[in-house]
Amino acid sequence: MTRVMVRDEPSTTQPDVDGRACSPFTGLAGEPLGDADLRRWPFGIGAVETRDGVTFFHSRHPDGFTPDDLRRTPADGRRYELVDGTIVVSPSPGYAHQLAVAHLLARLVSAQTGAARALPAPFDVTLATGRVLQPDIVVLAHPKAKIPLLAVEVLSRFGRSYDRRDKFDEYETAGIPSYWIVDPDVPAVFVFELAKGRYEQGRYEQVAYAEGPARCTVERPFPLSFSPADLLA
Repeated sequence: MTRVMVRDEPSTTQPDVDGRACSPFTGLAGEPLGDADLRRWPFGIGAVETRDGVTFFHSRHPDGFTPDDLRRTPADGRRYELVDGTIVVSPSPGYAHQLAVAHLLARLVSAQTGAARALPAPFDVTLATGRVLQPDIVVLAHPKAKIPLLAVEVLSRFGRSYDRRDKFDEYETAGIPSYWIVDPDVPAVFVFELAKGRYEQGRYEQVAYAEGPARCTVERPFPLSFSPADLLA
């Protein structure tokens, strides 16, 4: 369900000593922002949209919010990302999400080769002007790489459609070679890789799927075999 509200006036919330805004929000970081929170956003906004527990803050300025605005968002445990000038706020993840991230990260680290390294969130990936995302796990070819070899999103209670659709499109457009979606509720893993045609931009194709104790075997970004069930053991 999508809710939209409009507010024209900026908040008077002041930044703290390190330049980040003091969190104006109430409630738990793991829950979606409530109506009272939407009115306490620390920057001037034009409209607010909520979808599947994820909040999309749209700027009053035609150019939208900037990476500098993103750096001033509250350090309150929620995840803040920037998509086409819109700041996207996701609730902090729960136990199953973090367990799956920890176990998959350990397996990726043990399998990494050469200069490639696996890193967990929070780690900003700047895809283009106005786009800064935080995958749950990334694999970088080297420390100065701009585009990851792999982005992994582990689904949470909230924002499942955001990971499945919005981030899918962003990672595909950016040319990230591999995108994995892990669903702890099943448990299952979906593996997508770019497949380039002669006359078209690369599109993601699903090259592997595994559920429960079944093995998922991949060759990119390096050879690895695991089961979704192992990620929640």
